[in-house]
Amino acid sequence: MSLKGFRGLIPHYGWLIVFSGTLCVFACLGLGRFTLGMILPSMASSLGLTYSQMGLISTGNFIGYLASVFLSGVIVRSIGARRLIFLALLMVGASMIMLSITRDFIYCLIIYLITGIGSGAANVPMMGLVTAWFEREKRGKAAGSIVIGSGLAIIITGKLIPYINGIEGGEVLRSS
Repeated sequence: MSLKGFRGLIPHYGWLIVFSGTLCVFACLGLGRFTLGMILPSMASSLGLTYSQMGLISTGNFIGYLASVFLSGVIVRSIGARRLIFLALLMVGASMIMLSITRDFIYCLIIYLITGIGSGAANVPMMGLVTAWFEREKRGKAAGSIVIGSGLAIIITGKLIPYINGIEGGEVLRSS
């Protein structure tokens, strides 16, 4: 039997792109941007941040995201969408690890700026892949399926972060 006989059993490869996109948005927006509001009170407590400093950290994250949204198209043309998404997700993951060991406001601000840059640089090209893989009639369904990732991250971290804070305490850093 030829592959044509299996056509109904093999899904369109674009749906693998959608699944990958859902995980990408889960990581870059859900974990990289939307959890900031949940971890900021513990950061403030641990680092002795003022409300102004907490606001500046949030603003830094947004400015990084906004800057990368504007520049993503140019970068995609030079290195490609897959490479940019990979590097941006690597940037988000590395910045989140760096955030867990910092003890200074300025470093938190810089790290969250980097997180914002990575979040935007992963999200924009990922959403752009929908147009390459789907016909016009299915693009809305595909794009809608991808953005489910941020909602899943909000739900999961909404339960996970308070649970971890309950076990480990609200303060992330402890003195030795």
